[in-house]
Amino acid sequence: MVTPGYLGRPDLTAHAFDAGGFYRSGDAAEPADPADPSAGLVFRGRIAEDFKLLTGTFVRVGAVRAALLSAVPILADAVITGENRSQAGALAWLNPAEAGRLLGQVPPPRGEVISDPALSELLAGALAEHNQAAGSAARVERLLVMARPADLDAGEITDKGYVNQRRVLDRRAALVDLLYADPVPAEVIVAGKRSGGKRSGGKRSGGKRSGGNTV
Repeated sequence: MVTPGYLGRPDLTAHAFDAGGFYRSGDAAEPADPADPSAGLVFRGRIAEDFKLLTGTFVRVGAVRAALLSAVPILADAVITGENRSQAGALAWLNPAEAGRLLGQVPPPRGEVISDPALSELLAGALAEHNQAAGSAARVERLLVMARPADLDAGEITDKGYVNQRRVLDRRAALVDLLYADPVPAEVIVAGKRSGGKRSGGKRSGGKRSGGNTV
């Protein structure tokens, strides 16, 4: 149950509730079926997670994350990076079952990341193909695959069971810096860049799930 407001603190009440008395949850959502309001809502992240790139482009984190995971099913989950940067990127976790199916094995971790030539080439192609169909605010140009899962005790997972974007980025700031390092480290996957260093046209075989969302 949500209370009508804060006792003796009208300032906090005004911040937490809108003019109609509805609680501002801070969650972003969209209709599960726009043609059927009774189908309910689909959670799309936290409004507070959204940010702007240096270019001024506003990135809706929930929508970008959902589109990325839909287009690249070898990823189990991800946090979106790019605040005060020139381009959006992602720190992601691997889907072991999908990795085993597509690669024949789950690549072993190398310290804090998972780096494997076959995996890198697959992901580079998948990102390129995803970006071709995405608007400028939804493109993911760089990606790192993290070896260590989200830590519940450290607050990287919320009490609702969702990944806490801000907390992950704060605790793994060194990986964010690695993601945007120049020259690009070998562990970083760049959209369309083959393992040999050349950029591909964005086409690849296998691994794409249909019905990916873009913004």
